[in-house]
Amino acid sequence: MHPLPLSRAPRAVLLALVGLLALPACSDDGDDRPDAGQPDSGTPGDAGTGDAGSDAGIPDDGGTGGDGGSMAWPQDFSCEGKEQTTLTFNPGQEQELQDAVNALAECTTIELGAGTFQFDNAITLRANGITVKGAGKGAQGEATGGEASTVLDFSNAAANTNGFDVVGKLFTVSDLAVWNAKKDGLRIESSSNVNIQRIRTEWAQENLESNGKYGIYPVKSMYVLVEDCEAYNAADAGIYVGQTQHTIVRRNVAKKNVAGIEIENTKYAHVANNIAQDNTAGLVVFDLPGNPIRGTDVYIAHNTITGNNRPNFASVQASSSTVSQVPAGTGTFILASRRVELEHNTWGDNNTVDIAILSGLAIESDPIQWAAGFFNYPSQDISIHDNTFTGGSGRLVDNGTPDPERRPLGALVSAVYQYGAAVHGVTGVEHVLWDGIDPAPRDESLANPINICFTRNTLPESTQASVVDLDLQAVSAHLMTGTPDLAAAWGETRRYVQADEPYNCSGFTPALTIR
Repeated sequence: MHPLPLSRAPRAVLLALVGLLALPACSDDGDDRPDAGQPDSGTPGDAGTGDAGSDAGIPDDGGTGGDGGSMAWPQDFSCEGKEQTTLTFNPGQEQELQDAVNALAECTTIELGAGTFQFDNAITLRANGITVKGAGKGAQGEATGGEASTVLDFSNAAANTNGFDVVGKLFTVSDLAVWNAKKDGLRIESSSNVNIQRIRTEWAQENLESNGKYGIYPVKSMYVLVEDCEAYNAADAGIYVGQTQHTIVRRNVAKKNVAGIEIENTKYAHVANNIAQDNTAGLVVFDLPGNPIRGTDVYIAHNTITGNNRPNFASVQASSSTVSQVPAGTGTFILASRRVELEHNTWGDNNTVDIAILSGLAIESDPIQWAAGFFNYPSQDISIHDNTFTGGSGRLVDNGTPDPERRPLGALVSAVYQYGAAVHGVTGVEHVLWDGIDPAPRDESLANPINICFTRNTLPESTQASVVDLDLQAVSAHLMTGTPDLAAAWGETRRYVQADEPYNCSGFTPALTIR
């Protein structure tokens, strides 16, 4: 039996579930948690103590070499031996620039002067070997370019157009800001050897579902570098890499977006030294059904993922259903993903949970819908080690305002944990929440069937349990009925301290080669 997708649960049942949150403030003298009374302060690690070594083996060469290891990225296009041209444009020459890009020769560099460019349509590039560079990306909130910054303003552009719209091989864009794009700020599709450096994408107003969906958006591409960029106020993801093979996402800042940094249906991703704060969800890794690329081998290290409590402002109609359903306060969620290693990161003050590990069946229960990706709905092999959890997370699911229609999983978790607080004294969601679905149907004889490892992490001294097996399928069976039974639902959940089996494993083999 596959779990009921919460997005399809009857509205009346979900509303009734939220109504059960008013519980008597009583205590349970016999705490039945398997780890009751056992502190879980963890073994002190070096997470977050510095950047040294985080990019070992990754050349700082503009992304033309290195995939997180020592191997250089191959190129299927080169400008070597070809005629190379440089074109220069300044503010006021927007039409000349548009005319030039419509007839652009390969191996052309476009230099944009300092100041503000006003565009009424996208900058569309369809040639190989193109470089676009400005005078600087400027600072957050800077809507006009200064003496050392270039701002491309799309406030008056046609509806549903991107800022940049690029298809090409060996494309580089650097040192500029994209302001108020109607759709995506920087959209790069079906391209290879893409270098995105020191770019800022931003929308003027916060929390508007009418803002563009994506800030930086390379998709269906190969060999992509995103570094030293900033993304603010996107109504889906600030920095997204999707349906891509081989990417480095490093030293970026993502704030005030629905999802800060998103890695979707992507193979071989190195995500390091980023800051994801003040988003609805900080950093997410997932596969979606119907896509032939089976995401795998994702390395997440030296990132700061804290205070991601922004209300979810994604449009249900215009945004992906996955992102629009994310509860506010989610540090990281991993869904339908495999071979993911997380080390030397810092999580804290994420109101719902620091890390959630979910099955793809939680959003699409029909396995046939996952056939294109070789039935890639299970999560598998998640190693979380040597990180720092600073505390303050899991105490106010969905910011205390669960919405059973738009964010049903948050409403369910909120109901279960409010019951746990009132009856069992469990004051918040543990650092890692696993939905307990994979493999489906569940085999109760398997203690850790998808190989989640949680070891050597630095935890707050007051921590007791750090991992919870929520068993979403069993919990849903008790709650998605005409008479929800919170006590029975709570009884299906299990909590574990860091040092205990079965989550004290040592990772997976073979090890990642993109570290």
